[in-house]
Amino acid sequence: MPSAATSVERHGRTAVVRVRGDVVISTSRHLYNTLRGLNKRRDVHKVVVDFGEVGRLDSSGVAVVELARRSLQHAGKDLELDQLDEHHRAALELAPDGRSKQAPFDPGPTWLEAIGERVIDIGATLRELGHLVGQTVSQGCAVLARRRHLPKNSIGHQILLMGADAVFIVALLSFLLGMTIAFQGAVQLAKFGAGVFVADMVGWSMVREFAPLMTAVVLTGRTGASIAAELGAMRVGREIDALTAMGVSPVRFLVVPRIASLTFIQPALTLMAMFVGIVAGMLVCSLVLGMAPTTFWLRVVQRVTFADFAQGLGKSLVFAWIIGFTGSHLGLRANTDASSVGRATTRAVVVSIFLIIIVDAVFATIITLAGPPA
Repeated sequence: MPSAATSVERHGRTAVVRVRGDVVISTSRHLYNTLRGLNKRRDVHKVVVDFGEVGRLDSSGVAVVELARRSLQHAGKDLELDQLDEHHRAALELAPDGRSKQAPFDPGPTWLEAIGERVIDIGATLRELGHLVGQTVSQGCAVLARRRHLPKNSIGHQILLMGADAVFIVALLSFLLGMTIAFQGAVQLAKFGAGVFVADMVGWSMVREFAPLMTAVVLTGRTGASIAAELGAMRVGREIDALTAMGVSPVRFLVVPRIASLTFIQPALTLMAMFVGIVAGMLVCSLVLGMAPTTFWLRVVQRVTFADFAQGLGKSLVFAWIIGFTGSHLGLRANTDASSVGRATTRAVVVSIFLIIIVDAVFATIITLAGPPA
């Protein structure tokens, strides 16, 4: 193997280093020492390295040239590479030149552009959600017409998972909520001798508002998050892609059973929450106001009408669809990495609660403007 021999020629303040042989790991140190010595000389302002007689050049030789370039630049001197062939030039171009490259300043989008991008994203999300709703309705109608079939016991299994485990927590929260409403109202109304109206307040508030809303929030945290996590995990595991490849509709196989189960579960749990909350209010009125339970129930039956129950159960249906479609949409849109499943689960809960509160406010406004309770 020919060693790298160097010779130095001086032309005023310029030093020409002629290199002969291979500049590889076993011979490149000699070139490095030569260039380092020239860097220390104050009468040298420019160094020219002649590669005309260089054979092979490996990564160690490239590193030597790059180190010399940086050292000379730091000392205010120039390094020029002369007579490079194509192979040497290609190898040297792969090395960083050592000069800091500052990225161009990007001020980012303006506030108007940010708003526009956000509106476009929301529009795309609503379009995708609408497509999912349409597919679910279409596949559900096909199942009802017996042109398509669901997995065996899929709806019953989902009802058991979503509903049975939620009965206790919904009943407990409804009982505490009914007690709180009745106690707060009893303390104030008793001062005016109007304690009998506590029954009206508990009945209306539980049937019209608190039972549907509280049940929806509980199911959002339990069922909505579960749907998003399950579908997101299936997306990561390529199970949804496998269903599509087999010609099975993921919407019919995964979404329709969950939406159908929520359609049954939410009104049933809401009805139970209404009853438990009213019972809790009756106990408080009996203990605090001394009101007979029969008096309380007669007052509730007289004041709470079928329209009030229809309003509460109607809202519970809408809330169920919000929870189901939001969780399904975000779960199916999850990327194929594990962190996206967590993001989809979190977004499913936050978005569902946000939409539920908005829809509840719209319901309350429309019904109030349509006419106060009798």
